[in-house]
Amino acid sequence: MTFSFEEYLLSFHNWEPRLNNAGASSFSLDPAEQLLAAFGRPDDKLKFLHVAGSKGKGSTCAFLASILRAAGYRVGLYTSPHIYSVRERIRVLEPGTPSGEMFEGMISEEDAADRARYYKEPVDRLRFEQKVPVTYFEYLTCLAISYFAARDVHVVILETGLGGRLDATNIFETGVCGITPIGLEHTAILGSTHAAIAQEKAGIIKSPSQRVVLAPQVAEAMAVLKARCDVFGIMPTVLGKDFSFEMTELSLSGMIFSARGRREYTGLRTGLLGAHQAENAAMAISMAESLEIFGFLLTEDAVRRGIEEARWPVRFEVVAGAPTIILDAAHTAESAQALANTFQAVFPGRTATLVIGVSQDKDIKSVCAILSGIAEYVVVTQAQHPRAFAFTGADAQEYFPSQKVVVTTDIGTAMDKARAGTKEDGIILVAGSRFVAAQARGILRSSRLE
Repeated sequence: MTFSFEEYLLSFHNWEPRLNNAGASSFSLDPAEQLLAAFGRPDDKLKFLHVAGSKGKGSTCAFLASILRAAGYRVGLYTSPHIYSVRERIRVLEPGTPSGEMFEGMISEEDAADRARYYKEPVDRLRFEQKVPVTYFEYLTCLAISYFAARDVHVVILETGLGGRLDATNIFETGVCGITPIGLEHTAILGSTHAAIAQEKAGIIKSPSQRVVLAPQVAEAMAVLKARCDVFGIMPTVLGKDFSFEMTELSLSGMIFSARGRREYTGLRTGLLGAHQAENAAMAISMAESLEIFGFLLTEDAVRRGIEEARWPVRFEVVAGAPTIILDAAHTAESAQALANTFQAVFPGRTATLVIGVSQDKDIKSVCAILSGIAEYVVVTQAQHPRAFAFTGADAQEYFPSQKVVVTTDIGTAMDKARAGTKEDGIILVAGSRFVAAQARGILRSSRLE
């Protein structure tokens, strides 16, 4: 009988679609630590960079991986969630020219199955004989690290899944960590204030030998992060203070910005758009520069090429024309505001048909209020996901009182309604949830293939 990696993975308890049922007591590092031992501690000879925060983590990791690859290093990249296949979360980027594939270097079905099969006996012994409650994310994290070790990567980039302090990615010794902007998210698990959530994110800062890069934060979050650094005698690099950056040009074809850290970089180009992406890129450059202390070599050319070659889906991603269709994973008030700002900068004076779906645990009212400012016609919908919020007609009218609103229950119908109500020279913007944006991307991709 053929061994299926994805079927075996589904035998583990998965909190991701059930976060509404989780609380702070649902998470601990102990199972992940025991699981890593069952895998034979493949992390022992690896070097790690770690990124936490509420928004921009994935883009920061993508920029960072691209920079280090351009510098000649083999990079292990571990991110979440995925769009089409869970294997997207585990990628190895080889030095050289990118292939152009969106998820280049992801672990193959064969490699994933072989690795899962090889470790199945000790993992199942831990789960069923020792009764250790190993989760989907913990298992996937340890499997990824074993794969990176087997591929002999020079450095591993880890994106936290949830929080930081008790996230499975926090069981490794990391040389450089970065914390992107912190917002109110997963409040039932992480806390109801910026300070409380910052305390959880700050848990990835845990050694005097670390180098730490901090994005601009609200005052109460920054106070917590700096206090955590003080505990270990760390002088963090703060973006906007110790590392400057400025967007100088923005259009639908790309963005140009400058940055100054240990080096000065002018005229940096990227296809990822918006002032927030300039900030994410600056975070990545600063983290890459911090690696030089540990013997890594970085050049200005590697930074330039890495920034220009970086790709990351559903971040103001233009996927079609006539009408123009843009996908964005904005799902918090802060990311919605960044999206609105970028839209207004790229399309001054214009509005869009907004296709929006949100998760139950987000600040729905704020996200809708912000995006309503750039919407003329709204199609509300929901992703095929247990955490998706089901809009009623009353909800839709309350959240979008000044727009014509259509209520749908699936993304395919929503996209059809949006296209029917938008002229060829118009704009359709899909946002509110990474699950909605990802599913819309899949629908559009399938229609192009057919």
